[in-house]
Amino acid sequence: MNVTDIMNLVAGLMQFVVAGYALRLNRTFGPDRVGWSLFAAFSLLALLHLAQSTAVFNAGEQSAVTMETTYALISLLLLTGMAHIESLFKERLRLEQEEARLRAGLETEVQKKTAHLTRAIEALQAEIDERKRMEAEVQAHVQLLDDTQLLLRKGRNHDAEMVANIRF
Repeated sequence: MNVTDIMNLVAGLMQFVVAGYALRLNRTFGPDRVGWSLFAAFSLLALLHLAQSTAVFNAGEQSAVTMETTYALISLLLLTGMAHIESLFKERLRLEQEEARLRAGLETEVQKKTAHLTRAIEALQAEIDERKRMEAEVQAHVQLLDDTQLLLRKGRNHDAEMVANIRF
């Protein structure tokens, strides 16, 4: 096994690792965020490399090493890029979870305050009703007092008329 064969093997393995990593990202973060095209593109790149490495090429030793080095560098760059994408997605997922947690906390707080305000409104409404009842009761007493005073005045006037009409 010479250097070319080792480079060919490493480059092929790296491309399959890239395709597997793309599949992992797709499963972890969902196809809506990553997309199946990433996995498909890297799988096709790996299959292309596999087909080229099994084909009979009589190209020079120098050309084969250059091609394998290029494939290895591309795979390394793709792996680095996907690791960066994964870190971004993880941070975004963490932030989305934190946002969901905070929203749930806010919703709980809103429900508590709403319940408190509802109880306060009910208490105020009960107080308003009690005051209206008391006001109606006072109005009834005032009316009764006015009627009583009117009767007393009529009674005095009647008594005064009776006294005036008495003849000795």
